[in-house]
Amino acid sequence: MTSGLLSRPPEEGARLIALSYLDQAAAARKRLKDEDDAEALHDFRVALRRLRSCLRAYDDLLRDSVPKKLARRLKRLAGATGPGRDAEVQLAWLRGRGSHLGSQQRQGHAWMVARLHGRKRDAYDDLLKEVERDFSDLDGDLRRHLSVYRTKVYLGAGAPPATLGTLGKTTAGILQDHVADLEAHLAKVEQPDDQEEAHRARISAKRVRYLLEPFVEELDAGSVIKRFKTLQNLLGDLHDSHVLEDELAAAINDATAERTRRILEITLVESPDPARLRAERRRSREPGLLALARHNRERRDSLFATLKGEWLHGKADELLREVAALGDKMAGQTAGDQ
Repeated sequence: MTSGLLSRPPEEGARLIALSYLDQAAAARKRLKDEDDAEALHDFRVALRRLRSCLRAYDDLLRDSVPKKLARRLKRLAGATGPGRDAEVQLAWLRGRGSHLGSQQRQGHAWMVARLHGRKRDAYDDLLKEVERDFSDLDGDLRRHLSVYRTKVYLGAGAPPATLGTLGKTTAGILQDHVADLEAHLAKVEQPDDQEEAHRARISAKRVRYLLEPFVEELDAGSVIKRFKTLQNLLGDLHDSHVLEDELAAAINDATAERTRRILEITLVESPDPARLRAERRRSREPGLLALARHNRERRDSLFATLKGEWLHGKADELLREVAALGDKMAGQTAGDQ
């Protein structure tokens, strides 16, 4: 990231940050076809998330440079990275569950793993097609819009105050709003199943962290960002447990419907095979899926207990005060401090 960002004009600094994230996305995009690169999708997704977060944070500065149609194209491409990422995360958790299941429960585990592998493969194929179709044009359009801006320069002592601002001062105000959002959402997380507010708190924490990261060296903010990452990861794991609970509920319904349909097909033939019918009745995936649902619920409750013990009911106040101090430091940057 370019040094001395905080003291730059807001219009210039915001564009430099956005372009740096676009560079990261372009670099990760080249690695997506490498099946051995396990981090390519993650890096591409994160770069697009950071870019969108930047454009959102500095909307007042950038909205004329990023038309709504272009922002929608970026949102659609970023959204296409989600299903593959969700399947990857769920598979990673499931890999460690098989040894905790009984022999009759492992059928459900194997079926669920195969189901998610198929979903991951399909999602990855869809993403690659969308990236091939859209990213180059999107990248070019964003660079063209973000690389140039118009401004007024006033000479003399009578310059309007607004023209004397810095990116640091602008970002400090945005940071204050982001922190207020985070506080509000954390205050509403009271139970393990408060899924929506926990999700919103995660997004708010992510926005605070992304807003601070370009200035980590200028602000000496490494320890604060590290602690925010810890909070964001905890909220992310809690969100993943909520998503998997819904996924397992849908899987149980699908598995039951599939088995019932196969039993019906065997039963309705002219001379049903009793051995095949018995075998199909024994081929039940539901016990394994129910066991996985119980394990996932235990994970959810454990994650919430950690969140409650370390971050809720005012326990995040110290960290948020440190962030407020960073905002004051940002606002104190003046033009020419580079």
